[in-house]
Amino acid sequence: MISDKKSVQILVNLCEQYGIKNVVFSAGSRNAPLIISFNENPFFHCISIVDERSAAFYALGKAQQLSEPVIICCTSGSAALNYAPAISEAYYQNIPLLVITSDRPAKWLNNGEGQMIDQVNVFQNYIHHNYSLSSDENDENTSKWEAEINSALNNVKAIANNTVHLNIPFEEPLYNTVAIDDAYTPKYSPESRKRTTITDTEFKVISNKWTKENRILILCGVLEKSTELNNLLKQINENCSVAILTESTANIGDIKFISSIDRTLSSINEDEVTNYAPDLLISIGGAIISKRIKSFLRNNKAQEHWQISLESAPIDTFSSLTKKLAISPLSFFSQIQLLEPNFQSNFGDKWLQKSFLAQRKHEEFIKQCTWSDLKATSIIVETLPDFSNLHMGNSSPVRYIQLFEQINTVQYNANRGVSGIDGCTSTMIGAASVNNNLTLLLSGDLSFVYDINALWNNHLTSNIRIIVINNSGGGIFRIIPGPSSTKQLEDFFEVGNNVNIQHLVTGS
Repeated sequence: MISDKKSVQILVNLCEQYGIKNVVFSAGSRNAPLIISFNENPFFHCISIVDERSAAFYALGKAQQLSEPVIICCTSGSAALNYAPAISEAYYQNIPLLVITSDRPAKWLNNGEGQMIDQVNVFQNYIHHNYSLSSDENDENTSKWEAEINSALNNVKAIANNTVHLNIPFEEPLYNTVAIDDAYTPKYSPESRKRTTITDTEFKVISNKWTKENRILILCGVLEKSTELNNLLKQINENCSVAILTESTANIGDIKFISSIDRTLSSINEDEVTNYAPDLLISIGGAIISKRIKSFLRNNKAQEHWQISLESAPIDTFSSLTKKLAISPLSFFSQIQLLEPNFQSNFGDKWLQKSFLAQRKHEEFIKQCTWSDLKATSIIVETLPDFSNLHMGNSSPVRYIQLFEQINTVQYNANRGVSGIDGCTSTMIGAASVNNNLTLLLSGDLSFVYDINALWNNHLTSNIRIIVINNSGGGIFRIIPGPSSTKQLEDFFEVGNNVNIQHLVTGS
């Protein structure tokens, strides 16, 4: 059986044809036509998580691991607003979510109807595409629904990995059904993903710059693990003019890559800074964690900065962007690798020497380091199992991890789109549901308590492990400059507390 609502019949049919099968519901009544219809179709994998904020982050973690869209669906009113943190994170990470919010007919807006707010374009500042259907069942609207839903699904799946909001108002009754054979069959209208390549003219300019430049720095942000890209970068790194800097979230590693950026930068003296400043900066991947490298590259601007990204709009993180190339890093470096390397410079070797020097100092310090967050992190890193899937909570944990050598057999994940502490646990649990490897979360106590509803979930898997570094507050505010100099440190920045983590976990 399926809902008698034609808009639902069109949506369910097309979601199946587009291959979008994972659905995370939150309980409600206004979304009953959707709950019934998706669940009655064996193609879809449907689960229910009550807390909408946690449910959306759970879906984000799932979509992150699968590299495919996941549907979240809630009832009307304030329920939709609880999706906002995860939607903004998905938007800035370019993770595809199809956000379906159920609504009441527009005629009741601001007329005293319960569980009703203005949901049209409610996420407009951090969503790629918004759609809001009419509630009137007629032939003209049926045709519009078909076109709009096809457009929405193309944007979330076929054309680009966009985050899409689809608002659907329903008239009562909500629970009436019809046989699937009697349901309306919509037209399936998929569009092809636009493939962008470097033009011959553009490649000529790029190759000319690449082969002549003596100081090239490749900076890697958030990326999915890719053996092929990793191997390409290793070959490119044979060019003495190239230094490759990676963060753990880049999931790119080699002994000749600079994988601990902050500690390497800390070993560069002020009088030698210019020796490490690039003439050509090439950035790939998503957000950069290190504030030090941001400051370094903003204060020592490259003559040219090329951003290599198929998905995102131009992002001028270092105030030096000169070229945005809409091509995947794999495709770009496949072409670059064919060019003759420049062996006239030792720029890459200089960076590598500083990295080795900083590593020795780091290892000596860790040996004599007393019990602290840093010491605890060092023990955790040493004992990480091969092929584990590590999720890092924001604030302190993700920054501490950057101080240690990357483990190539470990997959690193973090919500670095908006970088909030909310939803880190829920994201990890969602990821664990579709990744059979051991999945760990390294979290601070505030972040863990903030997202405790992540454990209010009937879908926890046996491959989950959570490690909480409990320093009874936001320890990062004792590290970053500023808060420690104020009278408000403990009560308003660090927010010291006596929450018993053990009681939260055991339920005692």
